[in-house]
Amino acid sequence: MKQYSLFLLMLVFCGSISAQQKKPATTSKPSTAKTGTAAKETPAAEAPAAPSNLVLDHSFELDDVKLLKTYGQLPLMLKNWGSPNEAKADLFNTMAKATKVAIPKNDLGTEEAFEGSGYAGFRAFTKDPKKTRTYLQAKLSRKLTKDKLYCVKFNVSLSDLSKWGTNNVGMYFSDRKIQNANSNALTFIPQITEKANAPIVTMSGWETICGTFLSTGKEEYFIIGCFGEEDNIKLEKVIKPATQEGLIMPDAYYFIDNVEVIEIESVDGCFCGKTEDRDPDLIYSRSSAKNVDMKPSEILNSTSIWFSYLSVEIPAMFESELQEVAKLLQANPSMKIELTGHTDNDEQNETKTKKIYVGLALRRAETIKQFLIDNGVSASNISVVGKDNTLPATDKTTPMGKAQNRRVAFQVK
Repeated sequence: MKQYSLFLLMLVFCGSISAQQKKPATTSKPSTAKTGTAAKETPAAEAPAAPSNLVLDHSFELDDVKLLKTYGQLPLMLKNWGSPNEAKADLFNTMAKATKVAIPKNDLGTEEAFEGSGYAGFRAFTKDPKKTRTYLQAKLSRKLTKDKLYCVKFNVSLSDLSKWGTNNVGMYFSDRKIQNANSNALTFIPQITEKANAPIVTMSGWETICGTFLSTGKEEYFIIGCFGEEDNIKLEKVIKPATQEGLIMPDAYYFIDNVEVIEIESVDGCFCGKTEDRDPDLIYSRSSAKNVDMKPSEILNSTSIWFSYLSVEIPAMFESELQEVAKLLQANPSMKIELTGHTDNDEQNETKTKKIYVGLALRRAETIKQFLIDNGVSASNISVVGKDNTLPATDKTTPMGKAQNRRVAFQVK
């Protein structure tokens, strides 16, 4: 009887073990199915990803700059970049110790990086028989799609020791890698150039070369440089900046940074940041009528002056209002005000390519201050500050919305 009871007990125990072993197998499928469903649903709940740049190492950044010591090292330091000819393009970095390839000051000129800590460089033209033109070549992260539109941008800055600026600087798309066993100039016709294909002479800051490209579906590589026969190149002589040391070279040499090739839906999706593409006379204005019961401080705090695109000039429509403000401040000599200048997003983008616009917001406030001083207000009662585009009056991206952000606001302190 004891043996029989022991036998039954063993059967129960073994059955329990068997059930425990089978349980994961029966629950694994529902668990997997549930996980799989959740994984599929997650992307749908996420915001759509921003269009990706098809250019790898687009801003020429380096993790280790120890080997960067001289010219012609772009293909050596960045595997995604090369040169189609024997003459190699150059690479520069803020961490480089060699003056030839340092940033911001090097043996070719002085320029801060447009983005990050690195940029590249190429010789677009030379009359030195010992030198040749150089080019940059790269493979896109994927082949372009047939009949798709792409926004193409790259930024260039003429080196301070160049003698000329040149035209025909652009980007050429190719269906194959170009590898020549010489250093001859390339005569391809670039699909992307400066809008009017004029000589590029921007030394202080960066100029954006920008355009749209409709793909045939074969393009997989691109080359950047100066294209065409020497007889067809237009040169414009430039003046070396007074602060730049060194001898002028018989060259047109360009630094280059932030190369982009991005798929877009329409031409409107490729704004190139050109001043001439905007309406400079669009000025926001609202009724300036003040309530007769308002205190002087309330009147001042409700005052704003708006500007046209990239301008620091006070529009004539606001001069009478500013004259009234001046009288109000004269009548209240103990009152102090702060003038805060602002820009819109497009204006702030311009500061990346044209240094003359850096500090635009502050200069607007200073212009208002000078007007008030000229109209009898004590300079000691006025302080100024620039906030650029960090405190917009509106987030609307319409032309009028942007115009509303181009302003100087008054605040009693």
